[in-house]
Amino acid sequence: MSNNSPFENPEELQQWYQGLKDANRNNIFCHCRACGYEWMDSKFDATCTQCNSQNVETISSWQFPDD
Repeated sequence: MSNNSPFENPEELQQWYQGLKDANRNNIFCHCRACGYEWMDSKFDATCTQCNSQNVETISSWQFPDD
């Protein structure tokens, strides 16, 4: 672990990654560029469930306020 890390030990880093994974659960907005279908998912490398395209734009929706 580098000296620039804000985490004191590897367990803290793992907790941080797990927190991101939990925040992304059903909170990744997906937009298929091929057919226009939109849905919520839990992963960034989603495949469109309507046309099977992998040309999908994704963004973490939890990063933005609801209002």
